[in-house]
Amino acid sequence: MRKILSCGFVVFGLVVACAEDQPAPSPAVPIQSTAPVSPSPTPVLTGFHMPIAGSCLPKSDKLMPNAPREYRKGTHEGIDFYNSDSCTFVNKGTRALAAKAGRVIRADRTYVDVNKKQVDAFLANPDTPESLDQFRGRQVWIDHGGGVVTRYCHLNGVATGFEVGSQVQAGQLVGFVGESGTPSSVTKPGSQFHLHFELRVGDSFLGKALPPKSVRALYTTLFKP
Repeated sequence: MRKILSCGFVVFGLVVACAEDQPAPSPAVPIQSTAPVSPSPTPVLTGFHMPIAGSCLPKSDKLMPNAPREYRKGTHEGIDFYNSDSCTFVNKGTRALAAKAGRVIRADRTYVDVNKKQVDAFLANPDTPESLDQFRGRQVWIDHGGGVVTRYCHLNGVATGFEVGSQVQAGQLVGFVGESGTPSSVTKPGSQFHLHFELRVGDSFLGKALPPKSVRALYTTLFKP
């Protein structure tokens, strides 16, 4: 009978401990793991800071990820920090802060506000990548490594010295709250000042397709020190 001469090898994700005189498995009966096969779990992240000092998660699920956005036939992919439901004052010019240390990969210094014709065009085709990006207005993105990126959207302005490639620390000034990119910025200026904050994991947003209770639990953990 053949003998296995090496130990600590991996079979179907299992580390097999062996001795030199252990018989080799029969090739006619493949070794299989009894562990259940399941989709990759939603990552559990923590240690992030609130993007507005003194703020909290909004009480309304309509301002949280996965809420429907009927006006553009879409799905909300982040958290909206408004003055009415964020535990602190939020208005035009409120300071938006980096939620964690990282590297700037986008800073919209040359952003030009949209006009009504552009807004109408985006609303007519709301699911295109161009429309979805335009609805976020002036933005800053920070790469935190491991496929995790935070986005700070609808900004009125970007902080001085904040450039692509810059290294930033948690709590550092990113920009200032505005309403850029929102349809109301054209139709009813001054009515939609808020920060739209997104946390992206790979090609999607944290909590995608989960029920509201699970989403809220994820983001509660996210902002734990």
